[in-house]
Amino acid sequence: MNSARWIGFLIILAALIPVVSANTPTTGHPFLLFHDISQTPGYQYQNMDPWNTWQNSILSGADRSLALDFSGNLGAYDRVQYRAGYARDLGLAYQITKKPQYATKAKEALLNLSVGTISEKVDKANALGEYCLAYDFIQPTLDPATDTIIRDKLATLADMVYGDLNGNGTTRNYVSFADYHGQAYPMMGIAGAALYDYTNPNHFPLTSTPADWQKVGTDYLFVNDQLHSYNRSLFSFGFDETSGKYLNGAYKFYVYDDLDLWLQVAYHAYGENLLDIYPAAKKGVTTEIWDSLPNNYASNYVTNGNTGWAYQTAIISLLSDSEKGPVLNHIDLIENSTVLPFSRFYQAGPPALLYCVYGNYASIPRSFPTNTSYLDPNSIFQVFRGSWNDDADWLSLVTFNVASHSNRDSLHGDQLAFEYYSRGDLLLADAGENKYVLDRDYGYYDIDHNTLSLEDPRTPFPVSPWSNSASAGIFKGNASGIATPVTVSAIAQVPWMQLEQANAQITSVMTQTLGNSQTLSSPIQYERTILYPVSTSDPKSNYFIVVDRMEGTESWVFRNIFRPTSLMVTPTTNANKDNYKSQSEVGHVNGALSIGTTPYNWQTLPYKAETDTGLTTDSFSWATTNPYGNDVNFNLVSSPASDILIEKNVGRIGGYEAESEVFNPIVYFRSPDTTSLYRVTVLLSSYSNETPKTASEIQVNGNGHALQVHSSSYDDYIYTGEGVSSFAGFSTDADTVFIRKGGDTEEITLLNGSYLDDQNDRIISLSKNVDILTLSKVGDQIDYRISGNENVGGSLFANTTNTAQSISEGIYTQDNMLESSALASNVESTLGSTLEPITNQEDFISRLYSFVSKVIDTIKKL
Repeated sequence: MNSARWIGFLIILAALIPVVSANTPTTGHPFLLFHDISQTPGYQYQNMDPWNTWQNSILSGADRSLALDFSGNLGAYDRVQYRAGYARDLGLAYQITKKPQYATKAKEALLNLSVGTISEKVDKANALGEYCLAYDFIQPTLDPATDTIIRDKLATLADMVYGDLNGNGTTRNYVSFADYHGQAYPMMGIAGAALYDYTNPNHFPLTSTPADWQKVGTDYLFVNDQLHSYNRSLFSFGFDETSGKYLNGAYKFYVYDDLDLWLQVAYHAYGENLLDIYPAAKKGVTTEIWDSLPNNYASNYVTNGNTGWAYQTAIISLLSDSEKGPVLNHIDLIENSTVLPFSRFYQAGPPALLYCVYGNYASIPRSFPTNTSYLDPNSIFQVFRGSWNDDADWLSLVTFNVASHSNRDSLHGDQLAFEYYSRGDLLLADAGENKYVLDRDYGYYDIDHNTLSLEDPRTPFPVSPWSNSASAGIFKGNASGIATPVTVSAIAQVPWMQLEQANAQITSVMTQTLGNSQTLSSPIQYERTILYPVSTSDPKSNYFIVVDRMEGTESWVFRNIFRPTSLMVTPTTNANKDNYKSQSEVGHVNGALSIGTTPYNWQTLPYKAETDTGLTTDSFSWATTNPYGNDVNFNLVSSPASDILIEKNVGRIGGYEAESEVFNPIVYFRSPDTTSLYRVTVLLSSYSNETPKTASEIQVNGNGHALQVHSSSYDDYIYTGEGVSSFAGFSTDADTVFIRKGGDTEEITLLNGSYLDDQNDRIISLSKNVDILTLSKVGDQIDYRISGNENVGGSLFANTTNTAQSISEGIYTQDNMLESSALASNVESTLGSTLEPITNQEDFISRLYSFVSKVIDTIKKL
């Protein structure tokens, strides 16, 4: 290939790489959100809801502002961001009505934009964006001299905000995404658009330019923040760039209005859709579509409550029609939900933005996403979902691996914690951010999560004030960094099985006070695997399996913590007006607890007092009524049988305010001293009119534990352990095995093993250990997937026909995946070349740049 053809090829490649163009806004104000008010949805549909409601809000607010003296103090509403909001609505009221008094008053506000109270730096940033909109709306009414004055004032404010972002270079190591930077960077982008042609004709002592401000809203926000020293995007401090999940949970509320506004301004001013240019941004504003509970409310991840999120109305116009369907469906469902009376909804704002950008989408078909579960090796948050029904099985798993520089997420003791929803109710929930009732511990501790805690039998940990227990939970980290990162080591998503395996090395625990870490005398390797065997013919028979493997070199006492809950609560009250400090006024989750077969009145327990029940068992049951009025029975069965301890503590469930901060039981499964523990737990839920699944422990010959689960459709056997073990007629060298038998169907999943015997018949025989082998055998036909880090041969059910088109499809492991067209019975297989999956667009771009660089080097040598 000659040089000219190479260069032509590179030009094509360059066209594929997403970048922000150097476009300038269309000249002639207004242009930030529209060029002609008559073309906005609000103007076109002003006689219909919700647009008439938004228009009435804008005009009534503007009418009130006509009486204000912007040169003076506005009392309780003197903060500069409030004043800027008044100016914005005055300007938009002028555009809607063309009444000059609105423009005149908006001009007064702009001429006095330096007046007002500044409580925090973020006030200036938020005011900047809103003042830019006000200026854009009324600029056509300004004489040249006044226009120049206002532009100078806006530029001066923009320069001040720009300097504040890193203390004029003195705070390059400080990022506070939710409270400041995540709000300020989008507003800088708006200033860069509004003043794109500003040249500082009066020579004010400015240290930045509109080009700098535009970079803040684009390159620095989404690619690499040059104002700080971390060599990463500002966006990555607030959002997981892989999944879009907001790291701080409910504090997304602080930033989404500013972000949505900037996304719309960039589109209308530059003609550039930042959601398409920066895929992480699109993920960030649509995560609720896949991560919400089946009832469409949020989970209790870190600071979240069970609330509804419908802010996507502000960005729906930026999505393609095919993308709009699932988002609109989510908005419709959550806005019309009434099942949680103590919950709240987060909706987009302000009305001025929605009036300008939210269209009439009645003709767009509503739909659910194609995929139900979200499992990604690089994500901080995983979701298993059985279906899109409101009573579907759902389980989340925290796999946090991002340095957010915030305690709101990093200090929560929730690594590898899970929440569980089934049969229309949240049956095992995190505590959320309990901040009103009694001790107000903000949900940071081990007892606030369905997780693992430890006791040191050699040198006991201090008794923790939050639980009055000598057990201590995993120290996740703090604002300085992550001390216990999680690595996802394996994922399988095939028609008969979904699973995810994740690992962490525990080296420290939290003791004595919030944030205090105590180093362990030796590390513990902790692996948690979630398995969800799927029956397409009988979805109600599906259930979750939780496998915990703890391996150390010294003795420890391991505690598995479970928090039975319900979205139906007897709410907390404050009748005596003591600010929720009286235990007698604290409500409770509605549920009856039994330990094994023994009913246990958990509500009579004293608050925050760890209680030894004196019972050793492998199960507890929880009976409740879900928000839809249906009785639900939840049975948790866990092997090995353990000593059961119980505590009554506070968590937030079913809402966000004090009414939802209520008592719930905390159940500990406590092991004896041991260097390693292998535990298998099943979560079995049913309605009162269903035939429930049952589970029982199976004796294991070897080192491990096992359960049998029986339903009307199948018998399942689940084992986890170490070395060679046998159970219920099976024998294996695998770490974990799942076996299902029902009619002419057999399903097997084997993790880190090479063989499985059934009644002395070797039904799986592989030449090497593989990370994952999962198969479904119906009659004589086998479908299977396999992975590993070396070539492997062997046999599956000798004398049967094996059919698999791509045996690694649906499998991810840390090691490179292996592919083959088939692994024929009794035929040695050479599994082709290794693959490195491209996990996201950023990865693709990185590789593409690398490739282009190599090509350029080659051209230079020609």
